[in-house]
Amino acid sequence: MAPLMALQGLLRTVVAGIALFGVVSCAAEDPDRFGIFISTLDGRRVQRIVSEPRREVNHARVSPDGQWITFTRYNKQNWKGIAREDGGYMETEIMLARIDGSEMQTLVPPRKDRVAANGYWTEDGKAILFVSNDNLGRRAQVSRIDLATRAVTKVPLDSDLWAADPHPAKGKMAISVFDPKDKLSSIWLASDAGGPARQISFPKPPGPQQGDTPLGDYDPKLSPDGARVIAMRHMGKDNWHAVLIDLQTGEERDLSAPKAVDGVPEWSSDGRKLIFWHVDVADLARSGLYTMRPQGDERQRIPLPKGFFYTMPAFFPGEGSGGDARIIFSAEKNPLL
Repeated sequence: MAPLMALQGLLRTVVAGIALFGVVSCAAEDPDRFGIFISTLDGRRVQRIVSEPRREVNHARVSPDGQWITFTRYNKQNWKGIAREDGGYMETEIMLARIDGSEMQTLVPPRKDRVAANGYWTEDGKAILFVSNDNLGRRAQVSRIDLATRAVTKVPLDSDLWAADPHPAKGKMAISVFDPKDKLSSIWLASDAGGPARQISFPKPPGPQQGDTPLGDYDPKLSPDGARVIAMRHMGKDNWHAVLIDLQTGEERDLSAPKAVDGVPEWSSDGRKLIFWHVDVADLARSGLYTMRPQGDERQRIPLPKGFFYTMPAFFPGEGSGGDARIIFSAEKNPLL
């Protein structure tokens, strides 16, 4: 399952690369070790809505009506009894809860040797797309769970692609596709119902493959108008860039510094800002959640409480990009930050 772990494991790979996971971040029985938070974009009104003592929770996304969240929860424990992303994606589950964290329930339960992760709401809010390996080839593919019936179906894609990280907008669906022959990931575009898909990014790694994480592009997000895609590009060890792709011209624009760690960028609903998490390898205290314009300028850190490693941010739907716009994100306690 290394390709699937690579497609979804930016946090694990980058943090492991700078030895952060080797640090004991909090007491073993801390009930708030892992959490999902909401706040305003200017860092005010921080509120924890989900807490877990031993299971990491991340990839939280808000429903189109702003009333629910879906997120991934990890269950495969390490030798310390902690289940987290750096242990891989087996036995993950797709979760659902009210926006305040109440009425929490499992949509897709954890199963041995199965993956159910990285859920994303459909545009109508009636279903959630997620990554699953529940198929004969045990390859990463896109599935859909209908919230009314709880029926899970595979999203059909031509050529039976190794696909992950689904993001729907304007009737389209952007996905990351792993090529097992070239050991490279790229971004493809299809209908949100599946069917034919076409490649839209063509990464050219600057050097040879290093480590287990394939080079290339991951976690695409379509812009609110459906005209552009922002994705993260693995350039090499501790080097992840935010890359903007124009769907009409095919032009690509790298928004990151030559040597950077900028992860999982997401659009604001008005298309004016991108939110992402940034790791400063030279100074971990400067790591955190940031915003920038789609042009790559005006990078600003979101002022959040110290003592946490923040990841996987996203804007609330329909709230724009002003200081009062709400965001959702994951965090793990870490006294070094």
